[in-house]
Amino acid sequence: MPRTYVIQKKDTLQKIAKRFYNSPELYKKLAEYNGILNPDLIQVGQTIEIPSRRELEGAPQPLGTSGLIPPQGMEQIMATFGNIFDYIKDDGSLDPLWEAEQLSRAPLPFPIPLSWDHSKFVRNIYCHKKLITVFPEIFAEIEKEGLKEQIRTFGGCFNYRSKRASGKLSTHCWGIAIDINPETNPMGKAGDMHPEIVEIFRGFGFKWGGDWSGKSKDPMHFQFCSGY
Repeated sequence: MPRTYVIQKKDTLQKIAKRFYNSPELYKKLAEYNGILNPDLIQVGQTIEIPSRRELEGAPQPLGTSGLIPPQGMEQIMATFGNIFDYIKDDGSLDPLWEAEQLSRAPLPFPIPLSWDHSKFVRNIYCHKKLITVFPEIFAEIEKEGLKEQIRTFGGCFNYRSKRASGKLSTHCWGIAIDINPETNPMGKAGDMHPEIVEIFRGFGFKWGGDWSGKSKDPMHFQFCSGY
């Protein structure tokens, strides 16, 4: 459940890790958590997230039925799902090759209304190709448990953008995150996500944004990774 910290003059990530965790050696994990490629390049006034030590180091995660292990931290995310930074152009836009090489469509067992246009229905999820069997299994389990009506709207999966609570890339950029029922689960609020929906996603290795705190709390959000 991360809080935020604004970089001060003479700060280093080692000093910050010592201050908050009494372990300066955790600076690399803190850099990964905040999407900082070079731990030595931080700027005064830059806002970073300070998660709990358990979140930073990575609590044991369950496995989805695919056998794919949810990555911990940015380095493992890139090792598992690709180095997206290699596809970012000088102007900040994303090379279309990223989508062509890394993404695919996962069919859903039932259609879901689109959050920004309820007259339209989503029948497949545009996600990372390694999750094209995982998402259908999750929603099949939701339907099996009689929770289909609890999935009211679909808020998106792949989206090349920064995380709303910070400047780092969102996990949506890798196509490994999904937003559900965004209208009633806004950022910073408790929301009304059904607890059994949360447990099903957790059972497939997903982290729920509703477990975060403060402005970072994001109950609509599920991501297939932790420590980021």
